[in-house]
Amino acid sequence: MLTTTTIGSLPRFDEDIDGAMSKAVEFQRAMGIDLLTDGEQRADMISYFAESFRGLAVKNGFPVVTGRIGLRGPPADFTKVKDLAALRRMFPDVSPKVAITGPTTLGMTCASRKVESHYKGLSDFTLYEDIAEALAPIAKALADGGAYVQIDEPFLSQGFRDLGERVALLDRVARALPRERVSVHVCGHVGRFGVVDHLLRLEFVPTISFAFAGRLEVPNIGHVDRALFEDHGKMLGAGCISVTPMSEAEVQTPEQVRSKLGDICGRVGRENVAYAHPDCGLRATKKELVPIILRNMRAGVDLLG
Repeated sequence: MLTTTTIGSLPRFDEDIDGAMSKAVEFQRAMGIDLLTDGEQRADMISYFAESFRGLAVKNGFPVVTGRIGLRGPPADFTKVKDLAALRRMFPDVSPKVAITGPTTLGMTCASRKVESHYKGLSDFTLYEDIAEALAPIAKALADGGAYVQIDEPFLSQGFRDLGERVALLDRVARALPRERVSVHVCGHVGRFGVVDHLLRLEFVPTISFAFAGRLEVPNIGHVDRALFEDHGKMLGAGCISVTPMSEAEVQTPEQVRSKLGDICGRVGRENVAYAHPDCGLRATKKELVPIILRNMRAGVDLLG
């Protein structure tokens, strides 16, 4: 049976953070999810870092670059590390998956609004290098705390002239992590710009996660195959159900999930699929549809057997 997980974010369950994380874990368990997350209950994927890193800030509701980027203090003081410790106190038997935002996605989001000092602008590559150096000890602290670390890099599917160098930054983040506890997730259409080829060359990231179920991501299946993954020693995280339905009628059925996973396993080999998951995070999904999506995903995995 394939392992199931979520990408990370879920709708907010409670105003109290500890209560929200507890409810997120119990919700995932009720949905039959195997590899659990904290639901990213404290903040969105950018604010976690913009509010905690030196050189980043949120001003007038938008993240900006204010100076040289780095940690404000020891990794143990970072919010995601503290939230992991709190979650493990509540659930000692849970080794959760914790998502961190990759250098390109975090840097582009903040720098596209404003770069106040230190860097020359959005295209200054040292900005992204500094983010990678700041993320590395955070990732290490999370892994040391018992977490599986997922690096989220949705912006990589947009294409960059220096894509190879940007992908290589992920190895800087993951270098000190146990290989069995790190993955990278890239949503969107990954068949362009050589995205898949660059990701397969990563030395310290053994699992690469893509979306396959959304309208824009359906073509991704044509860009993965057994030989590519086995030649590079990689496993695949398989996005098998869309996170963008607008009504219950649009949620993909268990039979459609089974079919999608069957196609994916047929392309890369079932033994090379690390886990099944929704295409992306569920924070922006209509809240009433989230349990239906996760139940249908679980049922589809069960149908696959």
